[in-house]
Amino acid sequence: SPKMEAEKCGLIDLDDDSLLCILQKLPVRLTRGPMLVVSQRMKTLASSSVALGLKVNVAFLAKSCKQKAITPILHALAELNKDGKITDVTLGNHNWGSTSTKRLFKLFPALEVIDFGACKKVAHHHALTDWNLPAVPQLRSFTWGWCFDYVTTRALVNLVHGREALECLVLGNVEGMGEQGCSGVSDEFLEELGRSCPALKTLSIQGDLRFTDRGVLALLDGCKELKKLVLKKSTIFHQRVSHVSLVEGSTCQALIDRGFSLDKVLPNGVPHYV
Repeated sequence: SPKMEAEKCGLIDLDDDSLLCILQKLPVRLTRGPMLVVSQRMKTLASSSVALGLKVNVAFLAKSCKQKAITPILHALAELNKDGKITDVTLGNHNWGSTSTKRLFKLFPALEVIDFGACKKVAHHHALTDWNLPAVPQLRSFTWGWCFDYVTTRALVNLVHGREALECLVLGNVEGMGEQGCSGVSDEFLEELGRSCPALKTLSIQGDLRFTDRGVLALLDGCKELKKLVLKKSTIFHQRVSHVSLVEGSTCQALIDRGFSLDKVLPNGVPHYV
């Protein structure tokens, strides 16, 4: 429209400082569609990780965008990361291939913060097995709202093993499809967090919970910086077998002593529910 054209010309007419200010204020740094590149000058400005605040986001604005392959999106993002210093990447829903995770690591070698949103397609290809310490040594925050299927205790332990820098872990829909398999959050996983993640400040897990006093006490003992803790039992396939068993009063008291509200830590009920 003439109005849109006028607005576009207005952006192009701005000086570099004004364009940079607009770029830093945008809630979404990269979109599929007409906003992808407003002008060559804005693209040049965006090629600096400092100009982007060391952060890039991808938003998909239409339902059809969910069918887009992630590879060209990653390469488009990499064009904004020419100095290799971007640390924070947020991705929308997309088709994730078997080599996509390794490609992400290669294009963003300084990766510290990753947010997959509610992407349902990631697990089917790497099941978190690519997220080991050598691949992403400086990981500080990991968010994934759809850890559904192919998620095992071994995969979760692999994600957090040796993560001394990890400060935030948010996982949603943590469960597999098998009725008998160990598909969710176990004592072994909470114990690994206690051993490996002394800097952990936020832990929020929703899904198939199968842990006891042992795991919670190990978590509290090892994660002295923990300020936010949410453990929510909410599943699709494991309603009958998913359970949290806190039978020792000392465990609940330990949570209270650390300043946690039991109804927020265990919103499904305390101290024991099945």
